Amino acid sequence: MASAAPEGIRNVAVTGHGGSGKTTLVETLLHLVGATTRLGKVDDGTSILDTDPEEHKRRITINMALASFTHEGTKINLLDTPGFADFAGDQHAALRVADAAIVLVDGSAGVQVGTQTVWDQLEAAKTPRIVVVGRLDRENADFDNVLKQLRDAYGNRVVPLHIPVGVHQDISATIDLLHGQILKGPKDPISELPANEKARVGDYQRQLVEAIVETNDDLMNRYLEGKETTYEELRDALHAAVRAGEVVPVIASSATKRVGFAGLLSAIVQMLPSPAEGGAAVGIDANGKEIARTVSATEKLSAFVFKTLADPFVGKLSYVRVYSGTLHHNTQVYDATKKEAERVGQIFFLRGKEQELTEAVTAGDICAIPKLAASNTNSTLTDKDAPIELAPIAFPEPSFGVAIEPSSKADLDKLGTALHKLIAEDPTLHVRRDDATHETILSAVGESAIEVAVHHLKDKFGVQVDTRTPRVPYRESIRAKASAQGRYKRQTGGHGQFGDAWLEIEPLPPGSGVVYATRVVGGSVPKNFFPAVEKGVREQAEKGVIAGYPLSDFKATLFDGSFHQVDSSEMSFKIAGSLALQNCVKDAQPYLLEPIVELEVLVPEDQMGDVLSDLNSRRGRVLGMDGAGAGHQRIKAHVPMAETFRYATDLRSMTGGRGTFTSKFLAYEQCPSHIAEKVVAAHQTAEEPAAAH
Repeated sequence: MASAAPEGIRNVAVTGHGGSGKTTLVETLLHLVGATTRLGKVDDGTSILDTDPEEHKRRITINMALASFTHEGTKINLLDTPGFADFAGDQHAALRVADAAIVLVDGSAGVQVGTQTVWDQLEAAKTPRIVVVGRLDRENADFDNVLKQLRDAYGNRVVPLHIPVGVHQDISATIDLLHGQILKGPKDPISELPANEKARVGDYQRQLVEAIVETNDDLMNRYLEGKETTYEELRDALHAAVRAGEVVPVIASSATKRVGFAGLLSAIVQMLPSPAEGGAAVGIDANGKEIARTVSATEKLSAFVFKTLADPFVGKLSYVRVYSGTLHHNTQVYDATKKEAERVGQIFFLRGKEQELTEAVTAGDICAIPKLAASNTNSTLTDKDAPIELAPIAFPEPSFGVAIEPSSKADLDKLGTALHKLIAEDPTLHVRRDDATHETILSAVGESAIEVAVHHLKDKFGVQVDTRTPRVPYRESIRAKASAQGRYKRQTGGHGQFGDAWLEIEPLPPGSGVVYATRVVGGSVPKNFFPAVEKGVREQAEKGVIAGYPLSDFKATLFDGSFHQVDSSEMSFKIAGSLALQNCVKDAQPYLLEPIVELEVLVPEDQMGDVLSDLNSRRGRVLGMDGAGAGHQRIKAHVPMAETFRYATDLRSMTGGRGTFTSKFLAYEQCPSHIAEKVVAAHQTAEEPAAAH
C-alpha cells in the first residue's frame, strides 16, 4: 500500500461514547473491504485493533488504534479512539490530526455523555463529521428516537441520509434518501425503491433537502419557488455543506447484519474532506514567527508525532502525521521541538497489529515510525534547514492521584526509567515528588487510568508498585511565643557528647517560613556552634513536632546555653537545637494547617443540587455559580485537599460522567480541631511501635 496524494486521503477519527461499538465498526469495515481475512471481535478478544492485554481483559479500547486501507482509489486512515473519559488523552490526539470524524451512537442507548463530550470538541475545532447510528439489530434499538435526540440536541443541521429497512433482527438494508434507492446485502448492492417505501421516506427526504438548500442561496430560492432541483445539484451542495460542517448526515447501520457499511464508505470518500481541503499547517519557525506550510509533497517537511507506544520487546513506536513534504525511510530529520537530530529508519502503515513497510509517506498521510531516539508525543519532525514547530495537543489535566512506592529494592532501581517510558506513552499521566510528605504521586484523568498504568508498569516494564491514597501535606505552626532549653548529654567511656541551647520561638505571618537568629551574649555558646544549632532547628522544623509535618511561619532565636570544653561538638549542639525546638513548641500553642484547593466544577444544570450538597459535605465553601452554556453551570468553591482525593470518581458517579472539574492549590488554613486531633493521634500511634522497636 503506497502513500497517496493529499487529495486521495481521508483521515477520520472514529469517536463516541465508551462501549458504543467503535472498534467493531472499524473491524467490520476492514473485513468488508478485504483489508483483513478474518473479522476481529472485541468480546472474543480477537480484535486486531485492541493490542493491549488490558484492552482484552476489560473489553474496552484504551489506546488509539490506526487502521489504514484503500477503497475505490482513496487511502482511508481510520483512528479508533477510546470512548471512556479516563482514557480521553488518545481521543484528543486523534482529533488533533484527523480532518473529519465519525460519531458513533448506539441505536439502543441514544445520545450519551460521551456523545456530548466529543461533540463539544468537534464543535470547538469545527471538524466535519458523519453520525452513524449502530446496533440497530438490538431489540430496544430505535432509529427514529435517536434521530430525534440528535436533532433536539444539535439542531436541524443533523439530518438523515441513510435510514434502516426493517427493525431489530429484521433489519436488512438501508435507504439512501438522496438517491432514492435501497442499499442491501452484505456488500450493499443497489436496487430501486419500491412504491410502498416511497411514502415512508417522504418526511426524511424533506428534512434532508431542506437542510441542503439552506446552505445554498440559489437552491433555496428555487426550492421556495417550487422549482425542481436535480440530484447532481443536491449531491454537490450536500458534499460542500458536510465539508464545511453546515450539515451532519446520519447513517443507519448494523455490524452484526452487515448493513449500512457500503453507504458509509461512500460517504467517507465522497463527503468528508481530504487533507488538501483542510488548509495549510501553521506553526512557529526558529525565530518565533508564525509560518504556514501547504499540503504538498514538494513542500518542506513538517510531520507531527501524535502518539507514542512503549513496547518492552519492539521498543518505541511513534504515530506520525505528515502535514507537508515527504518523509523518507533511512533518512535523518530534525526534531524542532527537542532541537535534536533524529534518525528515521523503517516506516510502516498500520492496520492495528499489522505493519506494512513503505519507503515514503507524502503530505496528508499517517504512518508509524519505530525506535525514534529523542522524539516523543508533540514533537515536530522537519528539515534541518527549515524548522517549524506545530502546536502541541492540549491533553486533559489529571484529576485523580495515588501515592506509589516500589514493592522491592529491585523495583526501586527500575522505577524511574519505567515511569519515564510510561509518561512518554500517555501524556495524561503525571508524576511528581511531594516535598511535604516525601511521596511519589502518580496522577491521571481517572481511577481506571491509574489501574491500567500500574498494570503496565508490572507487565511491560517488570516493575511492581504498591498504591495508596496520598497523605495530606498538612503543616504545623504556632500561635504564641515560648522559650525552652534543649540539653543533650551522653557519656560513652571516652569523650562524651554535650550541648546545651536555650531557644525562643515566636509566630510569624503566613508564608514567612522559618527565620533563625542569635542573641547570645557572654560566650555561653561559642560562635562556631551557632550553625549547628540552626541546622538542628531547621531539620526538626522540616520533620515537624506534633504530627510529623513541616513546622513553618515562626522565628527561632538562640539566646543562651552552655558548653563543655572537651565534650561539646557540632553534632551535640545540632541535637540540642532540635530538642530545644521540640520543647518550645509544646508551650507555643501549636496547631495544624491544612491545604485548601480551588475547585471549578462544570455540571449539567439539572444536577446542580446534588453537586452543591456534596461540596458542602466536603467542608467546601461555594464562592459562586455562573452559566457555562449548553445547559451547564460552573461552580467555584474552596475545598480542603483532604476531601478531594476521590472527587474525580465521586463526581463522575454523581453526574453519570457529565461533570468535570479542575483544581489548583490555593492556600493553607487552620485545620478544624476535631480533624487535627485525629491526625496528631494517628502520628503518635505510628511512632509508638517504632519507639518500642
